[in-house]
Amino acid sequence: MYGERWFITPYNPRIQNMKTTIEAGDILDRDGRLLLYTKGGERKYIDNKDRRISVAHIIGDGYGLTYGAQTFFAKYLFGFDKGSIERISDLLSGQERKGSDITLTIDAKLSAKAKDALGDSEGAVVVMNYETGEILASVSSPSFDPADMSMFLEGGGESELVNRAFVGLYPPGSIFKLITAAALLNNDMADFETECDGSTKIEEELITCWDEHGDIDLEDAIEHSCNVYFAEASIELGARAIEAEANRFLFNKELLFDDVVMGESVFEIADSDVNGAWAAIGQYHDLITPLHACMIAGSIANDGVMMEPKLLLEVSDGTRQTYELSPRVAARPMDDTEQLKEMMITVVQSGTGTGAAIDGYVVGGKTGTAEVFGEEENAAHAWFIGFVDDTDHPLAIAIIMEKTGSGGANAAPAARKVLMKALDIGY
Repeated sequence: MYGERWFITPYNPRIQNMKTTIEAGDILDRDGRLLLYTKGGERKYIDNKDRRISVAHIIGDGYGLTYGAQTFFAKYLFGFDKGSIERISDLLSGQERKGSDITLTIDAKLSAKAKDALGDSEGAVVVMNYETGEILASVSSPSFDPADMSMFLEGGGESELVNRAFVGLYPPGSIFKLITAAALLNNDMADFETECDGSTKIEEELITCWDEHGDIDLEDAIEHSCNVYFAEASIELGARAIEAEANRFLFNKELLFDDVVMGESVFEIADSDVNGAWAAIGQYHDLITPLHACMIAGSIANDGVMMEPKLLLEVSDGTRQTYELSPRVAARPMDDTEQLKEMMITVVQSGTGTGAAIDGYVVGGKTGTAEVFGEEENAAHAWFIGFVDDTDHPLAIAIIMEKTGSGGANAAPAARKVLMKALDIGY
């Protein structure tokens, strides 16, 4: 595993050297659209600029500045997946060696819609098939144009090259309440109730809520995203119980998967009850990547089974298919997610996530408004994670819009646009 990771790193000079002796294979999206190909001896990117920029972080650049498919799947693109006999035959034939063509799981049309849904905000969108783990769209903003890397080669730019969807670590805010809720369910504390009058004092520090919810139970607390409920529940649960639940959902784990490089999401045991309360509502030192957030939403929809994220659909050497995607389970964080799933559906039907509702479909979700400490007043990231509860359309989504405020007002409607496009295409 680690040897292969070195082979595919952008810092491996062998990849750059191979470009002078081997014609790299084509990269296509799942619908057969050419995303990167060779013409007249030159590598060409998809002509449609909106689609090209929307898939840029997935495709990567030709200079090794990013960690996209050009680097990650180089062993296929340059024919190193072929057996030694095949490579000797290629050499003896006198013809220029050509690598294999790869088809990715992403859809370029859906990716462009996801980029459009982000608007002018920085952030990320990930859409997955929660039954197979296939990544149908993954967009990071700001992006770059892989057909023109001159600015970066001259030392300009930087943040545009970061794949926020895979390695961007963000405070999860209220989407983390799903983990705290799972801890309550798994520790026989689903009947915990309290009263929300707009705030609660823990160790002389006031934790405020966006509304006064009165007497409130777990279902209502998820529906209305009550800070007071989850802060007080954290005291009853204890930090270790929440940490154990977070770890079951793959926090604090080095996530080494075949097709993607991900950042490590973080849940840290707090040094006090009040910081533990903040952690239980997705603040304190909590961090998560959008891809991981999408996997969590998908696992709740998928009866507690979290699938490994997949980006490579198939590989062909021109005469035969040499690789085909095989779904793999990443974790089984819960034995029974039915209650939590129903709570998320209520969020979209009548709670903070109504902006994500789609006529004719059952959508579940959780909004989040994550405070960004050290930033200007009222700076907050808007989150929505969710799913379509339909075996014919097993879609999970995570969207974060940086410093745009309310997740319900901003991220949920944006998620709706992306999911509607995915459903329209037929996913």
